[in-house]
Amino acid sequence: MPIEFDRHVQEASFHSPLEEFEAVTVETEVRRDPLTDRNARVVSDHFLMAEDPDIEAVVTDDEGCYFCPDSVDETTPTYPDWVGMDRGHVGEATSFPNLNPYGKHSNVVALTEDHYVPIDEFTAGIFEDGLVAALEYVRRAMDHDADAEFGSVNMNFLRSAGSSIIHPHVQTLVDGEGTNEQRLQAGAARAFYEQEDEAYWPALVDEERDGERYVGATGDVEWVAPFAPKHHRHLVGVVDDPGLPDDDALADLAAGIENALAHYGDVGLNSFNFALHLTEDDPATPPVFHLVARSVFDEYYWSDATFFTSLHDEGVVDVAPETYAAEARAFF
Repeated sequence: MPIEFDRHVQEASFHSPLEEFEAVTVETEVRRDPLTDRNARVVSDHFLMAEDPDIEAVVTDDEGCYFCPDSVDETTPTYPDWVGMDRGHVGEATSFPNLNPYGKHSNVVALTEDHYVPIDEFTAGIFEDGLVAALEYVRRAMDHDADAEFGSVNMNFLRSAGSSIIHPHVQTLVDGEGTNEQRLQAGAARAFYEQEDEAYWPALVDEERDGERYVGATGDVEWVAPFAPKHHRHLVGVVDDPGLPDDDALADLAAGIENALAHYGDVGLNSFNFALHLTEDDPATPPVFHLVARSVFDEYYWSDATFFTSLHDEGVVDVAPETYAAEARAFF
């Protein structure tokens, strides 16, 4: 089951009012993800970009913020006894249970003391501290619960990415179910491992290393733009070793996040999601980090999670990965 990059082009024909109703043909490229067989569509001019978004009044209003330093100790829960601490602290990062948990083991890490950080002012140090705090909880949850096979560290940044709180934070989930995407990727990766006797993600990096979708490396984490992106300017970071990443790997990952967000900021983006997929002891599934851009947050922002995303589970992007990989590469 070698890695195959399948694509084809569909053509739509109509009489366009933009061309005085002359006949035109517009192409849509359909790509199939080589691991999961999920489709993605490259549709030109699909992603609208706001110019000079005005968000100052929203992002600077910290009144009632649960995660700011003067309230976090009074408004957030404390861990149960088995975690071994009331809350976690690494640098500016503070971790605590999720008051509205998404599963059996669910926590939050407030990343900064600052209520708001612009996308291009996030530093590797911010993410390194936050990831270390998050992984501390993941390890303790997996040690405590033998059935907790899957873990993830996730971030919504700004409201167009689904965040209800402006203050930068990540959310961790550990359980025996995993998400649909975790199970899909893990199952496909295990099948690839059993057939090819090697892990899919490092094999993908080797396949892409000298190609136009390879972005760069930050230490032992290598970055690619996936052939069939799930969302806009999707970047993937693959950690070198299986199992839960150690602090050195988290530092390398954090450096790549800083670089990627600098690229996003450079092209006018201000909002994003990420997810770090984790399993404890599976050589087929090393830690894999997914980062996507979201609709630019503005006073009248629009959602880019259309029916394609929410009901068809199909990626629709307007910039091909070969194009944005070249742009992102300049930041690595």
